[in-house]
Amino acid sequence: QRARLEERAAGLPVDFLGFIHDRGDLARHLAVADVTLAPGPFETFCLAALESLACGTPIVASRSSAVGEIIDGESAAGSVADNTAAAFADEVVRLTEIDEPQRRGTARRLAERSPWTRTIETLLADYASRTRIKEIA
Repeated sequence: QRARLEERAAGLPVDFLGFIHDRGDLARHLAVADVTLAPGPFETFCLAALESLACGTPIVASRSSAVGEIIDGESAAGSVADNTAAAFADEVVRLTEIDEPQRRGTARRLAERSPWTRTIETLLADYASRTRIKEIA
């Protein structure tokens, strides 16, 4: 649906970059964005959201994804939205009205609270609670 989205975004400050192979380039693009959208209804490790937050860019994510667990009340760092364009747009506007240094600093601090070790520990604990596995060596 890229062609259709590009057509709809004509004249707006929106860039469609496609896949970015180089990590440094990706980080630079994320760091200058105002907001990152995570519209997918299912998100497992929330890696894209965490990368955005680590670059100081807040996120708007689908209410049905796990990203909301990362944000957890840090409204300057991001928000969750119902799966409609209007709901996402409202949250983008709300975030961009927050003082830029505040929202970028909050996003970075939030990412620092979610290292990979915490992600893996949480994932393993969730698996263990849903199965008969008591310990994973």
